[in-house]
Amino acid sequence: MPYNLDLIPLGAAIILITGAVSSLAVPRHAFWPPPDMTGWQSRLFRLLFRIMVAGLLVTSLWHLWQQGWAISPGRGIAAGLLLISGFAIAFFATGRLGWDAAFGAKQGLKTDGLFAYSRNPIYLATWFGLVGWGLLVPDPVVIAILAVWGGLYVVAVFLEERWLAETYGADFAAYRKVTPRFL
Repeated sequence: MPYNLDLIPLGAAIILITGAVSSLAVPRHAFWPPPDMTGWQSRLFRLLFRIMVAGLLVTSLWHLWQQGWAISPGRGIAAGLLLISGFAIAFFATGRLGWDAAFGAKQGLKTDGLFAYSRNPIYLATWFGLVGWGLLVPDPVVIAILAVWGGLYVVAVFLEERWLAETYGADFAAYRKVTPRFL
């Protein structure tokens, strides 16, 4: 990509995961979930996440265009199925959860729908989508961004579980007993 612009989404992803790991290691840092939806943590997280995703999309399209959109049929089908189904399920689950709640707003504990089968259906589905994306665009920088995004979601699971336990107490403890973390 000209001027190494593909490093911008990678940088945003690295900052995001660094903030998340810092929050996991030192809870008072509270980068994610943000302590306040109008605070700097929330605004910075949303900005960096958008830079990562939009930059990844542009970078991916650039690399596909540079390769003449060439991809083997088998890999293309597998990539498409994982990419489309993973992100479709993730968007559906996010819509059911509520977009603000997905970014840290306190809107109640969601335990029905897909959340009755997995405490983390959004992350689980997104991981499938990320694998499909990587199969579609096997460029090293794209793979690195996807890997950091996937890693961010691993860390986020533990950050959110801590936050949910603090926020919803006994209700979350009861939900955690009957609903698996992933499947």
